[in-house]
Amino acid sequence: MLTVYRTVKAKYLNEPLVTEGARLFGGRWNPKGYPLLYTTSSPSLALIESLVHQPTVRYEKLPTLYLCTVQIPDEAEGSPIKTYSPAELPPYWNAESYEQTQWILRDWLNKPETLAVSVPSVAVPMSVNYLLHPFHPRFSEIRVVKTEPFPIERRLWREGGEPV
Repeated sequence: MLTVYRTVKAKYLNEPLVTEGARLFGGRWNPKGYPLLYTTSSPSLALIESLVHQPTVRYEKLPTLYLCTVQIPDEAEGSPIKTYSPAELPPYWNAESYEQTQWILRDWLNKPETLAVSVPSVAVPMSVNYLLHPFHPRFSEIRVVKTEPFPIERRLWREGGEPV
């Protein structure tokens, strides 16, 4: 099993593998209408990815986060992970606007031959995020093996409401 991580806001704690938010709003790697489960390679990257998407609010107004440790089936069990390095992606893969990046994985979004795709993190390019496709037959084998409070260290957030 491969272990990946995901932060979940307290109000969604009972449904940590739901892909509805990505389907409704899209993300860097998927347009609206295409559900995906965004996960990361480490707890620290999960926190960084969460912080870069937080609204500009005072520290006290940040949402309560939980860290979910998630296990996905091994590659050897018939669901290899397709890995993309920055060099294999178009030069705009890390653009601030998502308009272009949402269709880079068009073929996989439409026909998920693998459960997971590994892509570089824009926030920490030498680290990777794992995108999990809910329409792959093995998605039901994904398991949350641990959930724990994931407090945001105050020093990571400036008083003006912006990340350090």
